[in-house]
Amino acid sequence: MAELPAMRQLEENLRTCGQLTTGQIRELAAEGVKTLIFNRPDHEEADQPSTLELQALAESLGMQWVHQPVVSGQVTDEQGVEFGRIYAAAPKPVVAFCRTGARCGCLWALSRKDQQPGQELVAQLQKAGFDLPDFFKRLTS
Repeated sequence: MAELPAMRQLEENLRTCGQLTTGQIRELAAEGVKTLIFNRPDHEEADQPSTLELQALAESLGMQWVHQPVVSGQVTDEQGVEFGRIYAAAPKPVVAFCRTGARCGCLWALSRKDQQPGQELVAQLQKAGFDLPDFFKRLTS
């Protein structure tokens, strides 16, 4: 069994984490995860697993795979809205992942900012273990 990376719970059916390996994807499928949302562009780091390989594995295990590449530190409001659409349509539960999970947390918060006050979103991100002071200012300004 592959040890899963640290998971951060954002909603009942949404967790985020850092880069997954093939073994960890198998573990999540066995655990009942229905959808993986991958928020890294290809070739962000030299040792990053192949997106196509991870996608093929996830789909062979019956999981839905969505690749929404977002450049680290450059998350836009529009990408947050798109993340919200992807998440709303996805079979649950969902795990979103990137290099560390932070990008996914930012996308989730941006997808919710028209429905929840920024301070509430900051509190939820902090409760999940995120420490993103610059992004928190963006949510509350």
